[in-house]
Amino acid sequence: NYEINNINKDPNDFMVAMELVLVCFYITELGFKLVAHGRWFFFNKDMSWNILDLFLVVQSIYEQAIVSLSTNGAGVNRSFLRTVRILKIVKVLRVVK
Repeated sequence: NYEINNINKDPNDFMVAMELVLVCFYITELGFKLVAHGRWFFFNKDMSWNILDLFLVVQSIYEQAIVSLSTNGAGVNRSFLRTVRILKIVKVLRVVK
């Protein structure tokens, strides 16, 4: 709801910090999964979910890097980055299944 109400504004410091914390959490989670499953991470029955997790973590790291490197947001297609965030909701559906 915050992003919709502030769609053309840069996020405040709290939102940036929270997003960084979540990215660190997802990186840690993915690291644990890769260590636990090894090469079977890509070949077990949850292979498609694992690949989605990997994609989301890589995309989140990419987003953090692009936003951090851009001084004023020039050249950053934030609407695309926000659209890809919708896939993160799909990750929550994994728990429901």
